Amino acid sequence: MKKFYESMIIIKPLSEEETNQTIETVKNFLTEREAEIDNVNIWGLRRLAYEIEKQTEGYYVILYFSIEPNHITALENFYRLNENIIRFNVIKKEKG
Repeated sequence: MKKFYESMIIIKPLSEEETNQTIETVKNFLTEREAEIDNVNIWGLRRLAYEIEKQTEGYYVILYFSIEPNHITALENFYRLNENIIRFNVIKKEKG
């Protein structure tokens, strides 16, 4: 049974095209695993509280989606392997 999740990712400050491509890559990864993406909230470029991988700014994106829980480990590994994503989290939420 699908569960509802919220995931925030911080993308390195890249060109608009590269940033959008990274977001689309994440969305494609989710839809390939039959996730239902409810919303993608783009906060934009923000100053980081502390330096991460020599970056002082990051592009914040929050995704809300439903997916089978067994795909979460693969999603986290996907985030770790994507060199454009400098931080992420995945939180199980109650829908609504």
